[in-house]
Amino acid sequence: MGFEVRPLAPIGAEICGLALGRGLADADFEDLRRTIVEHGVVVLHDQHLTPAQHVALGRRFGEPERGAFNEDTPDPELILLTNRGRDGQILPADDVRMRLVNINEGWHTDSSFRPIPATFSLFAAVVVPPVGGDTFFASLRVAWEALTPTEQDSVRGLVGLHDYKKAFLRFGSTVPGNPIFDLPVVRHPLVRRHPESGETTLYTSEHVMGIEGMTDDEARPILERLLRVAIAPERVYRHTFRVGDLVIWDNRHMIHRAQGFDQEHVRVMHHVRIAGTEPVVAA
Repeated sequence: MGFEVRPLAPIGAEICGLALGRGLADADFEDLRRTIVEHGVVVLHDQHLTPAQHVALGRRFGEPERGAFNEDTPDPELILLTNRGRDGQILPADDVRMRLVNINEGWHTDSSFRPIPATFSLFAAVVVPPVGGDTFFASLRVAWEALTPTEQDSVRGLVGLHDYKKAFLRFGSTVPGNPIFDLPVVRHPLVRRHPESGETTLYTSEHVMGIEGMTDDEARPILERLLRVAIAPERVYRHTFRVGDLVIWDNRHMIHRAQGFDQEHVRVMHHVRIAGTEPVVAA
């Protein structure tokens, strides 16, 4: 392995010894991919990737997603997350782009509103505020292992209803004409098999608004219990960004959420999200 892996607490790892902008040998890339799958989320400091380098790295993981309600960027495969408009000014709080960012403050896994969700996410810090704007991560594999055998048996076979419209209304309020409101509810199993590791993991988040075949009153305590186990403070890694950071995570067994920050300060993040190639498989 051509780099050093330093485990973070309680989950994740820091990777040292790679300069991704200079390219990556095939063997090192495969080791990097395996490390991400194993640890769920990895942090690489001082990368300072250009948009083209960022997209090129993402393409080694698979085909990047396009058209994810993002602002125009130098490349349609690069998602821009920012509170700064094209004119360089801070966006007002009621701007549609700000409301789209606000939904990220809820625990979620990327693109679970798609029938085939995203696999990996590559998130780069370009401009960071002096305080706030952190990202929190939790492992749904660890959460599964924390459940009692009885709890595990009780949720096997259940299907979660991923309703992005309801999630948006909860976290982002209404935006007239928003294409999000045309998205159908998507069904995914609450317990899944990771396609690379073969491990069993939960697949839930704050975008799961119900359970198939249950009333809201029946589903709510189950979903709240699963999320509560996953995001217990002792199981959460909090990343404070510095410019040049690249954070990569595996959406197939991780959830994350953004932290708010003082909107008088600018935050610019570049995101490449890798499209999935197969539906979520129940475990």
